[in-house]
This record gives sequence, C-alpha cells and structure tokens, in this order.
Amino acid sequence: MISTLTTREPAVQEQGPAGAARALRAALPDQNVLSHAEQRPLTEWLDRLSA
Repeated sequence: MISTLTTREPAVQEQGPAGAARALRAALPDQNVLSHAEQRPLTEWLDRLSA
C-alpha cells in the first residue's frame, strides 16, 4: 500500500476525461456499492466519455 501511495506513476495513465473514464470503467466490476440499476447508466456515461 505504501508503494502505491508513494510511486510517481499517475493513477490514470491517459490524461483528460477519457482516461479517467476508462480507469473508472475498468474498476466498476470490482465494486459492490452500486446496484445493478445504478451501474447501467454509469457504465453508459463512462463509455460515452471514453470514446
């Protein structure tokens, strides 16, 4: 955990909204906070942003 926080590599490899959207989209399958109904529009919005 310490190396993750102290590394100089950015969390998002690609700059801008598209890169952030791709990174968040990749992390969605691992989360369990949002319901399936909440994930669907978020996934669609992130797909649009990452295009």
